[in-house]
Amino acid sequence: MGDTNINYDEKFGLSTFQREICAELGEKFWKELTDGLTLPDIESECSCQCRNMYLFIERFERMADIKTVEKILCRVRHGLHPSQSVWAREKFLKIGDLDVFLQKHQDDEMNHFEELNREKKDFYGQDITDEVLEFIRQNPSMLAPVRKGNKLYCMAFPCNMNEYLKTADNRMKRYHACHCPFAKESILSDSVVSPVLCHCSLGHVMNFTEAFLGRELEGRVVHSALNGDMTCEYEITIPEDIMDSFVREREKEMVINGYYNYYRTFSLSGIVGLQEGMVEWIMPKEGEKGPSLVFHVKLHEKSWEEELEPMIEGIRSGTVPQRWIITPDATPWNVIPLLESKGFQNLSSQAEGPEPGMLLHKNDFRPYFPADGDVICRRVRTKEDFRIWVDVVNTALHGWEMIDAEHYAVWLEKENLRFYLCEMDGKPVSTASTIQTGDTASLEFVSTLQEYRRRKAAISLCSQTLGELFENGVRAVTLSGSEEAVELYRKLGFHDCFHNIIMQYDIPV
Repeated sequence: MGDTNINYDEKFGLSTFQREICAELGEKFWKELTDGLTLPDIESECSCQCRNMYLFIERFERMADIKTVEKILCRVRHGLHPSQSVWAREKFLKIGDLDVFLQKHQDDEMNHFEELNREKKDFYGQDITDEVLEFIRQNPSMLAPVRKGNKLYCMAFPCNMNEYLKTADNRMKRYHACHCPFAKESILSDSVVSPVLCHCSLGHVMNFTEAFLGRELEGRVVHSALNGDMTCEYEITIPEDIMDSFVREREKEMVINGYYNYYRTFSLSGIVGLQEGMVEWIMPKEGEKGPSLVFHVKLHEKSWEEELEPMIEGIRSGTVPQRWIITPDATPWNVIPLLESKGFQNLSSQAEGPEPGMLLHKNDFRPYFPADGDVICRRVRTKEDFRIWVDVVNTALHGWEMIDAEHYAVWLEKENLRFYLCEMDGKPVSTASTIQTGDTASLEFVSTLQEYRRRKAAISLCSQTLGELFENGVRAVTLSGSEEAVELYRKLGFHDCFHNIIMQYDIPV
């Protein structure tokens, strides 16, 4: 859930509430709030089933508007301050990638709990049994915030994990989930403390996130044991500038690298040449068939004209591809209008809909599982199956023989490449493949025969394909989405990172 090694500088108690309420609403408000009440005491609240806190919060909610109450309680945060997790800020900035930072923190915490389990040591008095360890594995947001879009999700450790897992009674499960000494016992009474008090725990969770992001944040309580839920969970909003600098730019890089890996893979066939340099492309060798595309453009700002001129001559002579894809990392920054000034057309500006570069995080994956037993999805492992796969790809995706089974069979020998087929009515109808590089991968060659489209073949096959990637340690998958397939990918959890720009130089007649 955050930093599990905090040293609490302040003795948490009602004085913490008093400090924050007075800071926001003044001493007079505090005196009116507490007039005639028996003030809750953290040491003795359990003896009255937290009746004092029940009455205190009830009056607080009557005297102040709900937003103010929530804001104050969030600042109470069990007496914590972001300065207590200053190490996290330094580590985050050094890594420079929000998802990588969160994953590393989660892995470190998981290793810590596995060590406690092996060595039979406790965690704040709790035994980390095999059952508890598996529960933690199934709920990674207990270890570190889990990002979904521009939100971070956190789940609190149940106060007594062993008893929480043992009991089948919902009230007792809520009781064992709750940590708060000011509210826990009220769950067993008829007067449960208002769940607004859980904003104190929200602040506790946000403390770590505010520490590494270096600013105050906004959040909300999603689930609360005081509100009848079986878990305590929280949502924190990531500021847009953080998303831009530490998420979206990294996502673009992953998508672009996925493109590069995909196009370079064609050269393994031996019949497609790969030209490397400041302008990179693939093109069939003389007398052969295959893809032809410039996919990496790095021209210099001051000498772009001199560098581009031989490229255009190459297009005219047939040694450089006419079609260029301009990725967000292309240079100069205004390369698109510069190419247009030299006779290139922006084909993407003429398209009906955008064709985006897309990305799927493991946490956002929404698989589809077909109910129809006639849908069979399987991995391609033999040359015979690969030949079938190639036939479907050429028919359904390209409409011509762009690749052939003989020369591209070398792909089957590569450990990081996988190929998949979907069969319906006993017939191969849909394809997919993946290229894995470390903990990222790209989804490629998604196709379905015309007469079998809109029958869940592609989404079923992609679900199995992506599931295997995530089981194999992949944290993010990229792809280039065609206009007609974008909605399918979004259903699986992919989101747009940028729109592809396709430029073409038409040779004058």
